[in-house]
Amino acid sequence: MNMHPMGDAGPRLPDARDQTIAALRHITAEQLRHLGTRQVVYLKAGTRGGEQAFVVFGADGTPLVVADDVETAAAVVAGHGLDFVTLH
Repeated sequence: MNMHPMGDAGPRLPDARDQTIAALRHITAEQLRHLGTRQVVYLKAGTRGGEQAFVVFGADGTPLVVADDVETAAAVVAGHGLDFVTLH
């Protein structure tokens, strides 16, 4: 076991977080565009046949499912292990 005085941390071993940060700094624009596309979705309200409907879209903009209410859309998303993202 290495012991160091309180002011001297000694050599620092990289942890998984450091390795992730280093990898993200070298990500290409193409890789960045596809990052998370299989895990996140967004919800947009609209109409279908004159009735209110909610469309769940994949991160790339592909429509995935149309639901009559938010609760149903949320249940479908949760059932597939996906997460919503907020768009601004």
